[in-house]
Amino acid sequence: MALKFRVIQSNDRGLITKQGDRTYARRGPAKSEEALELPTLFIWVSRKDRYLARCWTQWTGERLGDDFIYDVSRFRDVIDLHGDTRYHQWCSKQLRLELWAMQQPALDLTEVSCPVPEAVYEANRHKTAAYLKRRKQRLEVQTPRLTKAEQERIQRLYEQRDRLNEASGCIEYHVDHIIPLAKGGMHHPGNLQLITAAENMRKGAKLVL
Repeated sequence: MALKFRVIQSNDRGLITKQGDRTYARRGPAKSEEALELPTLFIWVSRKDRYLARCWTQWTGERLGDDFIYDVSRFRDVIDLHGDTRYHQWCSKQLRLELWAMQQPALDLTEVSCPVPEAVYEANRHKTAAYLKRRKQRLEVQTPRLTKAEQERIQRLYEQRDRLNEASGCIEYHVDHIIPLAKGGMHHPGNLQLITAAENMRKGAKLVL
């Protein structure tokens, strides 16, 4: 049976460092897993800093707004993932296994404490999740039938983005839709370009002519 992970990504709720810490996540336990202790990959990101806490967590049975509170039932270590930009690929089962098995020196974080969820909780955090869901739906609808050559062009563009981000140690480049998906643009190599993340944030969903 494949190892099943709980994955929590944090930019705003503190880094877990020991047994007994509590944190929260948007996703709740699956049905029949409410009481299960699961191996957990907890990634904390701040600009170019990227740490991975490896531990086991259980749902406390508590909710905080729309989120679920988890308790660190066992703690393994925290490792430094500086320069590793693959965290946006959490859906990859292979990546999760690689990160769980990765051999890295454990960081000494004895002076670091994790704030309680109630002290750092932000309401309305799920606007981003709703946006990502809409974007995924648009990608499905607005991707035409692509030839093999067109698929390869898209793949090379994303690979180039990943290489540049890996070299910079943070997410500095995005693949952008020239005509935004929100404006009816297609997910096609002729409508894709590589630009900096800052440029993409300024552009947003505007149609730049």
